[in-house]
Amino acid sequence: MAARPSQDAPLQLYTVQTDQPLATVNRLLAALHVALAAAAIAHRGAHVMLAPDLVLLFLWALSQAPMWRPVSRAAFPSRLSRPALPAVDVMVVTADPDKEPAAKVMNTVVSAMALDYPGGRLSVYLSDDAGSPRTLLAARKAYALARAWVPFCRKYGVRCPCPDRFFAGDDQLDLGDHHRQELDDDRLRIKNMYETFKEGVEEVMNDATLSQSWTKADHDAHVEIITDEQGQDSSHSNSGDGDGDEDAMPLLVYVSREKRRSSTHHFKAGALNVLLRVSSLMSNSPYVMVLDCDMYCNSRSSLLEAMCFHLDGRRRADLAFVQFPQMFHNLSSSDIYANELRPIFWTRWKGLDGLRGPILSGTGFCVRRDAVYGAGPGSSQEQFSGVEVGELKRRFGVSNGHIASLRRSGTGSTIVAAGDVLPQDAELVASCDYETGTEWGEDVGFLYQSVVEDYFTGYRQLYCRGWTSVYCFPATGSRPPFLGSVPTNLNDALVQNKRWMSGLLAVGLSRHCPLASAAAISVPQSMGFAYYAFTPLYAFPLLCYATVPQLCFLRGATSFSEAASTLWFAAVFASSSLQHLVEVSVAKRGLAARTWWNEQRFWALNAVTGQLFACLGVALSLVGAGGRAVDFDLTSKASGDRLYRDGVFDFAGCSALLLPATTLCLLNAAALVGGVWKMVGRGGNVSGTGELFLLCYVAALSYPLLQGMFLRRDPARVPARITAVSVAIVATLLSLFG
Repeated sequence: MAARPSQDAPLQLYTVQTDQPLATVNRLLAALHVALAAAAIAHRGAHVMLAPDLVLLFLWALSQAPMWRPVSRAAFPSRLSRPALPAVDVMVVTADPDKEPAAKVMNTVVSAMALDYPGGRLSVYLSDDAGSPRTLLAARKAYALARAWVPFCRKYGVRCPCPDRFFAGDDQLDLGDHHRQELDDDRLRIKNMYETFKEGVEEVMNDATLSQSWTKADHDAHVEIITDEQGQDSSHSNSGDGDGDEDAMPLLVYVSREKRRSSTHHFKAGALNVLLRVSSLMSNSPYVMVLDCDMYCNSRSSLLEAMCFHLDGRRRADLAFVQFPQMFHNLSSSDIYANELRPIFWTRWKGLDGLRGPILSGTGFCVRRDAVYGAGPGSSQEQFSGVEVGELKRRFGVSNGHIASLRRSGTGSTIVAAGDVLPQDAELVASCDYETGTEWGEDVGFLYQSVVEDYFTGYRQLYCRGWTSVYCFPATGSRPPFLGSVPTNLNDALVQNKRWMSGLLAVGLSRHCPLASAAAISVPQSMGFAYYAFTPLYAFPLLCYATVPQLCFLRGATSFSEAASTLWFAAVFASSSLQHLVEVSVAKRGLAARTWWNEQRFWALNAVTGQLFACLGVALSLVGAGGRAVDFDLTSKASGDRLYRDGVFDFAGCSALLLPATTLCLLNAAALVGGVWKMVGRGGNVSGTGELFLLCYVAALSYPLLQGMFLRRDPARVPARITAVSVAIVATLLSLFG
């Protein structure tokens, strides 16, 4: 048993990396870039391209704040005192059994139950927003598997708690004093159970009668504490008595909130708030860990690592959450859709960690319950003890059980069994109308004003109230704490980015703009938040640079005011590209030209598709011109990945979202061919040298689109209707301006 930590044995350490290569080189390159950009804009003068240049400079300036003070951290879970560990509620959210296969969801659930944490102080809540009986049946089967899998992980010190990954080959463990034959027998037994589990889940998912018996939009609330087949399970105890609950089975609770077409359900934020209320009636743990349904636990020690920060007395008072990076098990070596999100989780979150903490990132974070409830730093749930019951009910709703949980200390001291919570109490707090007239989603819980509930809740609910956070990035050679899945076709990647961009821009253009909150947080941190809020604005300058120089080159004109201006902009382009290449290479610990190129290409593609449509949607909603609320488009976790792994773009299923990109690609190609032809006819006039370089660069970036429209014949090529419309639009433009 680990001893209590002392001053000589800190639970965590951090290092400010201002003297490290990335910070030093970035500061030098930033100074060079701003000087070159200022000179280029000065030479530009009053020109049609001045506005896009200023937007690019504005966004670049905001992007430098998260690069200024990177921090690295190390946690020491072995120094924790296990008897002193607080209770934790793990919340897993799923919304559609057709797009999120139940087998993957249940692997996430089982992996959370197998974390290296006292079982009596660990509870797992599964939110099924579809209310599908198939998911409920799969959860029951998952619990039966967990009753064998969790003891197996504890007995042999299994590193990866996800059974699917373990039996796929990630099977590191500690044999300890056990005999190899004993391990082999146990492993074979568990593997057979897992195969039976997968077959059972597959049968459930293919059961047509179950599929016909429910609707996602209209269903009653249902809360069920999952037990063994006999319906008796008293093995879970949050008694807090130290060793007594080490070997207990974690609690597993299935929650399907009531949904009606006539009621607003607020997507993931609404589901999480229901889980907060349901869990308050049961375990009421002081800490909450949130996981997406496809983000399984990859290291059994991840929760202990989070506790190293939460329980460190040197900063415990104002620490709201610990954020882990999002990493992925199905990334291809080429990663053509830039799914790794390297700029965020490998670079800028480390910088934001030096500015009071990273942005709350949707999954893989462990947060204080009282902070999400709206408490301030240095306080706890005990602050509600002095508040009148009427005021608490006005803010939190009418559930007496939930109000009583606010007055408890939140140490996880309740004993939970199937008969301890009345079904009507749990279903009350999961009903459609429960939040009416309360402050849920406004000042309590995960906030509703944006579809990017993680970004907005972290910014308004936590940082603006004075909380801080830390970023726990695994050391080189360590296991990633969590692994998820990425979109493996272009349409899903663009739809996902459009949803993110729409929510972020809506915040940036609202009264909650981060730049207006510099006094509540800090100027550098507000710049970091604002960069992501205004990232969709890249659509404007890239749209300009994908049309104006092309049309000018085709007509034999120039989009630069003078020859010197071309040289200055060439220097700015080189400076920006070099800064990006250095950033990527430092993150990857070596020259990473392919990653750099893939990020450049997808950045440009995303700007004229997902970001452009996000800007249009938010603009329409602001002016009230028929714009509708942003949809929470769910990306499929069930699509194939053969083309993605081969580094080939998969355009299957692409909608009008791709149309601007294909149109601009064709315009660029036509302008390049026509402009060069005219240049040759003029005897090699070099007045359009800058445009020629830009058009060649765009042609290289957009080659997969040209290939998908004209050179490929497989089913994953660009849909013919999109190609036809793009050709018609470009022909019209050429007839008008050619």
